[in-house]
Amino acid sequence: MSLLLWVGTILGAAVGLAHAIYLWRVSMQEANGRGTAIYRGVWAIGLWTIFGIYVLVLWIVGVIAYGLAGFLRARREA
Repeated sequence: MSLLLWVGTILGAAVGLAHAIYLWRVSMQEANGRGTAIYRGVWAIGLWTIFGIYVLVLWIVGVIAYGLAGFLRARREA
């Protein structure tokens, strides 16, 4: 479980950083200024890091459920 928490946190931080870079570019093109760009970037990194574990767990559960549904469907047709 501890490994899952670390992997989710690292993946969330990586996605958050990519999202923050995107928000930085968009905010700098608008008339919002540097302060708003930094504010949006920090929030993006923070929220993605916090919720990264939940997204990872949902993906894992979804993949398992998808595999089981396909297995049960194939078994019913046979």
